[in-house]
Amino acid sequence: MAEEKINIAAKQKKPLKGLASLFSGLGFTKISYAQDVLTVEKTKGQDLEGKPYLEYRVEFCPESIDFTYAVSADKRKVARLLDLLPVFLNIIQVAEDYYDIRPTSLFAHINAVLSEAAKIIDRDALEFSTQLTELEARHVDLNAKYDDLVRSEEANTRILLECEHKRDELQKKLTALTGMSDDLLKESVFNWIRIHGGTIDVREFSKANSVALTRTEEGLNMLIREGFIRRRFE
Repeated sequence: MAEEKINIAAKQKKPLKGLASLFSGLGFTKISYAQDVLTVEKTKGQDLEGKPYLEYRVEFCPESIDFTYAVSADKRKVARLLDLLPVFLNIIQVAEDYYDIRPTSLFAHINAVLSEAAKIIDRDALEFSTQLTELEARHVDLNAKYDDLVRSEEANTRILLECEHKRDELQKKLTALTGMSDDLLKESVFNWIRIHGGTIDVREFSKANSVALTRTEEGLNMLIREGFIRRRFE
């Protein structure tokens, strides 16, 4: 499981004790404070080896806010970032009273996501050309609005909602391009295990369903994390 990192230039304005208290009720797996750095982390179940599955980690440093997230080998980086960017923006909004944030460093990552998404859509087919035009127009619009990103809570909320809406639309397109959806994969793996007496041969399943081995393992991980199946230890 690879990790990607986003670094946002931000100046701490006041002690982070109050911020830690705000995060304590938001469902994070781990919250710690050491060497002037507040760290909040969210994990989601375990992988096939029993190791915690990192969802994301946010480190609040004196001069920056660092966002680290896990990317599986079979999932596009842009798809993963589309999933987590709204989460990161929400976390930044919670911390806005504790930091002065440079909008330019945040906007660069939003711009990168939109630019990569535009490339994917452009490669797909002529039917996506209209959406590509809309993304380019939205890119110009975001350039005009980024100065208000931190100062205006209303502008922050509006941009966040637009990003979430665009993420949902693009996720559907990406799923169509990359093959079997997560829901269909989980259903197929679960039914195979049920039919085969609670066991699964990953290679046999992958061959029978024309699915990559890593994709099959991802399906098993999802079922384990969501509590549908449990690992059996010999």
